Amino acid sequence: MKKISSKSFNKRMASYSALAVAIAGVSDVAGQIQYTDVDPDEVLEGTRFLLDLNGDGITDYEISNDGVFSGVPPQTTARVYTENSQSILGLNAGGNYNYPYTLFEGEAIDADATTWITDPNYQTLNWQGCAYTNSQWCDGQIDKYMGLRINVDGNQHYGWVRMDIPADASSITIKDYAFNTVPGEGILAGEALSAQDNNFEGFVQFVDQNNILNLQSQSSVIDNVTIYNIAGQSIIQTNLNSLRGTISLGDLSQGVYLAIVSVEGQNKTFKLVR
Repeated sequence: MKKISSKSFNKRMASYSALAVAIAGVSDVAGQIQYTDVDPDEVLEGTRFLLDLNGDGITDYEISNDGVFSGVPPQTTARVYTENSQSILGLNAGGNYNYPYTLFEGEAIDADATTWITDPNYQTLNWQGCAYTNSQWCDGQIDKYMGLRINVDGNQHYGWVRMDIPADASSITIKDYAFNTVPGEGILAGEALSAQDNNFEGFVQFVDQNNILNLQSQSSVIDNVTIYNIAGQSIIQTNLNSLRGTISLGDLSQGVYLAIVSVEGQNKTFKLVR
């Protein structure tokens, strides 16, 4: 699980987040849910995450506990900022007091919800240990979902992001997110997780001391692997068609890379540090 605490990494990691979104989205078996696994989990500790829900290169939301816009010390608040008139399912308590709902797996996120909030400033998840009583993400929330709605070419699309937030708001863990590619059609919180998890159950990947990337699948065939540099350029492409395989990283310069592994039509993205 990745942890980021130094503010000097903010710009670099924001770029990495945008890149991961742009290349990591994959569809489920129904061909309509685009799912992105944030692997390893993004742990914010005084930093922020730029969420581009549909991978079009445009930031839809900023999830943050850096305290910069809040005027409070870092790691004491959890907030989300909407970009480009996007919306979040939540409670408006008057004025700019907006509180995204905490959703459980299986809850509907669609047009029937009447409490979609678009605010150009911020929406509060947890303010200083839930000093605001209307805050929804209190008491240490684990594997909960935030309902999202984005406007793409004049059409509304619904999605979710899954997060952990402790009671003191000292961190935010972002695990994955998804959206429905069909305009106007809803999505269930957590939808698209089951097929993804089944294909990658027991999957193992690691880089050994010889800079060899080792991949092993428990029962599903690994189709292919593509490795991208931080600029989003494909630099290695390998067809495996096997339960296991190796890829030499010895020719790569030191830096951060992303690998996309395809297992029986489902993709998984993870970070490599050379």
